[in-house]
Amino acid sequence: MTETEPIKAVIRMQDYIHQNINNELTIDDICSEAGYSKRHSLRIFKELLNKTVFEYIRDLRLAMVAGKLIDSNNKERILEIACDSGFESHAGFTKAFNRHFGVLPQNYRKRCFPNNYSAPTPMSYYYLLLRSKGMNTMSEVRTVTATFFTKPARKLIIKRGILSTDYFTYCDEIGCDIWDTLEKVPNRIDKVSFVILPEYLITEGTSKVGCAIEVPLDYNSSIPEGCDIIELAGQTMLWFQGAPYEDESWYGGAHSEMDNAIQNYKPELYGYRFAYDLAPKYYFLTSAKDGCRVLVPVVNLCEK
Repeated sequence: MTETEPIKAVIRMQDYIHQNINNELTIDDICSEAGYSKRHSLRIFKELLNKTVFEYIRDLRLAMVAGKLIDSNNKERILEIACDSGFESHAGFTKAFNRHFGVLPQNYRKRCFPNNYSAPTPMSYYYLLLRSKGMNTMSEVRTVTATFFTKPARKLIIKRGILSTDYFTYCDEIGCDIWDTLEKVPNRIDKVSFVILPEYLITEGTSKVGCAIEVPLDYNSSIPEGCDIIELAGQTMLWFQGAPYEDESWYGGAHSEMDNAIQNYKPELYGYRFAYDLAPKYYFLTSAKDGCRVLVPVVNLCEK
C-alpha cells in the first residue's frame, strides 16, 4: 500500500457523502467506496480528518442548515429546515446546532452573536484538506509568473459574505450556486472570482469577502437577487499565474504554491507596492488544466 492510497480512499468516501447528503446514508455504503474493510475504512477516515463518519455527516448537514438560516430569501421555519436536512427532532437539532456553532439557531438566523464570536472550522476546509496532501511531493521545478497590467474603470457585481472571512467559510455560508448564477450575467468582462474587499468597500452587516463578476462601467442591466453592484476606478494589477498540474487532487497544493509566491514577491523592485487598501484581490477558479490565477492590486511608489 502506498502512502497516498488511504488518502484517496477517504476522498472517495467524502465524495460519496457530499453527493448523497440529501439521501439516506449508511455506513456500509460509505465504506464500500474506500475499497477496504469497514473497520479499516472508519479508522483511516477518523485518522485523516479527525472526525468520525457520523460527525462528518452531522456537521455537513449543520453547515447546510446554517447557510439556509442566514439566507434572507429563505422564509422556511427553522423546524422545516431541520427536518429537510435530515434531523429527526427539533430538540436534537437545536442541541447539535448550539454545540457546533455556539449559538441557538434562532439567534444565528437573526445574526445575534456573542462578543468575540468565532465560527467553527468550515466543512469546505475538511473537504479540501486531503486534496492538498502530497503538495510537497512534486519534484519538478514549477513557475509562477507575475505580469503587470491595468484594469479600466468598471463595475463589480458581488454577492457579499455575512460572517465568512475566507473561501471555505464563504462556501459554507452562501453555497456554490452563486458561481453559476453570476456566470449568466451578460456582458461580463472576466470569469467569476472570489474577492477580498478593501475596508472602504465593506458595508455594514457584511464581511470582507464575496463572489463577484466584473461588467463594463456603462452596465445598466439587472443584477442577481441578493447582489450589490459597486463602481471601481481603474487600477494597476499584478496577475499571478501558476503552472498547470496533472492531478486534480493537487488543488490545495496549487493554492499553497501561489500563496507562497505572492508572499515572497517584491513589487518594490519594480517601483510598486501591494495596494490591498485600494482595490479587491481576485481569486479565480483553479483547475489542473489552467493552474491557479490570482490578481493583486498594486500602486506605483511615486503615487501618494
